[in-house]
Amino acid sequence: MNSFHPASLQAFLRTARWPALPEALPTFFSIAGIERRELPLSNTYAFFFRSDEPHGLGTLFTEALFDVLALEKRGSSFVRPTLPGPVRVAREYPMLHGQWLDLLLHDGPADRSLHGATFGLLIENKVNHWLANDLDNYWQSIPALAHKTGIVLGLQPESLPSPWVYVSHQELAQAVEARLGKAIHRVNPRYLPVLLHFLDYLNQMSGTHSDAFTQAFNFAQRNRAQLAAAQQLLNQVTAEGLASAVTEAFGPNYQKRGVFENRLDIQHLADRDFRYVVYYGHILELAESPSYTICLYSGWDEAQPAEWRKYLSGLAGFQAAHIEHLSWFPYDGLLVGKTYEFTGSTLDDLKAEIAKVLQDDWRPLEPLWLTKRTVPTV
Repeated sequence: MNSFHPASLQAFLRTARWPALPEALPTFFSIAGIERRELPLSNTYAFFFRSDEPHGLGTLFTEALFDVLALEKRGSSFVRPTLPGPVRVAREYPMLHGQWLDLLLHDGPADRSLHGATFGLLIENKVNHWLANDLDNYWQSIPALAHKTGIVLGLQPESLPSPWVYVSHQELAQAVEARLGKAIHRVNPRYLPVLLHFLDYLNQMSGTHSDAFTQAFNFAQRNRAQLAAAQQLLNQVTAEGLASAVTEAFGPNYQKRGVFENRLDIQHLADRDFRYVVYYGHILELAESPSYTICLYSGWDEAQPAEWRKYLSGLAGFQAAHIEHLSWFPYDGLLVGKTYEFTGSTLDDLKAEIAKVLQDDWRPLEPLWLTKRTVPTV
């Protein structure tokens, strides 16, 4: 049982020096809808590993991968190859028995030619799927080279057969960032945004950035009692409690029909075909701006939702109140609705605001649909 006093919690919330955690902003990968997809990720890796691409980084990505292998993965047993020439990259390189390797890095004469190569990095890229590849076959498919290393590049450590090693996407990203500081002037300005988005994406995909995690962990451990009390407080703010308050704001002529995680269905006692849906998710979700939405919903086939939607949306009263069809609600029975900003700070404020918007916007329009079974003729 947490016995933290409310006054102490209030003082903590007012005076604590909270860590300024960076917000995870969208990257090109999330904007384009290709996040956590292995093919676009492998293609981007290939571009930056291939030293003669116009990005201007040369062999920086490969040298960064060598840094990870040397410092963390193989220790003294890893012999760092020299890179006197360009780094080639082959995508979907054919293996024995009809299999394909995601990325093959080497110093041969062309991307798909290992003739005269002195090193080879066999990279299997993993994002969403567990490792089910025949790594022994992959290893045997590539001829003996002076330096040959098998790498599984992924999000979760894997149990791998020797001589394969695991490297996380985030480890590689951080090694690139470490080298990039001295080489940033070499990057082609055209590809610098792509590079920065790529590195940010690798860190986001791998979980909380290490610096942000360190700050959050340290703050949480130093303030365990206060944060536990705050969590206990937040646990009291439930959908059921909010539904009861909203029902009270509607008044005695309405009854609850269903309470869900983020909304309430409420019905006028005189009508069984239509009901209000009050969505209050953005009041419970403290990271969002506080708002709520009131919708009119038809839950019965005989209520003719498409015809009612067209009828109500065209009426001057609904248009004057800025009540309109809301396409985000995932049910065909939604007719019209309106979103309201919650400007108060207490439950009484919320009940008063809902009662007022009902009185101003919705009650004058109820005769247009209340107790009617068919769409009125215009």
